[in-house]
Amino acid sequence: MKTKNLIKTVICLLTLTLTFGCSSDDSSDPTVDNRSFTLNSNTDYVINMDGTVNIIVTGDFSHEVENLNIGQLINQGIVFGTSSQTEVNANNTVSPLGNEFESLIRDLTGGTTYYARGYFQYDNGDYYYGDEIQISTDIDASGVREITLEIESNPFSIGADFVTVDITVSDLTKEIPTELGIEYSVNSDFTNSSTKNSPNYEGLYNSNGEFLIINTQVVAEPLLPATQYYFRPYVKYADNTVTNGGTSTASFTTN
Repeated sequence: MKTKNLIKTVICLLTLTLTFGCSSDDSSDPTVDNRSFTLNSNTDYVINMDGTVNIIVTGDFSHEVENLNIGQLINQGIVFGTSSQTEVNANNTVSPLGNEFESLIRDLTGGTTYYARGYFQYDNGDYYYGDEIQISTDIDASGVREITLEIESNPFSIGADFVTVDITVSDLTKEIPTELGIEYSVNSDFTNSSTKNSPNYEGLYNSNGEFLIINTQVVAEPLLPATQYYFRPYVKYADNTVTNGGTSTASFTTN
């Protein structure tokens, strides 16, 4: 009789254990790890005055996690370097903006291969890295660069031996010229011309990589008094190519 009661007790305990064990498993929250950080392999660029290159990277990221013991997310961005699988250090990251972002990596050495990938940083010191892309700064922009130059129809100032003109630069793409100035001549076809570059010209992009419309003044001197001169703006690129950036010209007569 006691043996039968013992067997019944064991069966009941096993039943309760299995019942509560299954109930506990069914009610547990699943672990979700849908983290991703993808960079587009097609990047854009701007070649700077000094030959360095700014690379514009786009992509998207997701940090969808549940019940994953990975620490608190404290930062995300892009890490880059000249070695594959580069890891984050003090001076090799830039930050994206938004889940679909455009981010600027500035002042990369020309003629070099770089590697870039997105990352998440956690408060416990861990990192998550996305897939890597390869970026080349060995770029020839001579066939695609563009610029528009315009000269004001009225001079800023004029004297017997000088003329100060205003120039506007717009619609610049791909490469920043190394020199900006005016070309002038007593001949309307600009034969036997002279040039003066702008001493204040320092480049055409701000710290966010956004194009700035440049208005600058250039002084042509020494000129002959009471003489008509023809003027047009110009820029020179690092490969010594010179362009007038359009058809904008003006004519002024010295005092």
